[in-house]
Amino acid sequence: MPQIPIIVPLIVVGLVLGAIVKSKSSRISKRKLASASLVAGLLNSIHAYLLYSLAPTQTAGRVTGVPTGAPAMEGLASASEEAFVAASFLAALLIVLLVLGIAMVYIRIRRGEELVEIPEQTPEAEPALTPS
Repeated sequence: MPQIPIIVPLIVVGLVLGAIVKSKSSRISKRKLASASLVAGLLNSIHAYLLYSLAPTQTAGRVTGVPTGAPAMEGLASASEEAFVAASFLAALLIVLLVLGIAMVYIRIRRGEELVEIPEQTPEAEPALTPS
């Protein structure tokens, strides 16, 4: 069985954070957060189903007749397809919630600190370079 994929949630997080950065307000509603997490979970489930159905089955340390030199893995490796798809859905849901939740907290913390802008100097006030 292949490992739980995480590329789909990372793509969804990048798209959502890019949309937040591009927009004028740096807030994300709880509804958008939940919908982004659900979309990532569904897409990751589809991706996991395709990986599971396309990956060769691993039995007794052999993959389609080729010895691997390692014993067969227990636990998730012997899990059914439904368990693998459910774990992929849950992993994507939690990854997106965690990353966007941390981003929301970071934005709220940074909003408390006002950035001090450095006043620009006029061309007359800038020091002139003198040839030596």
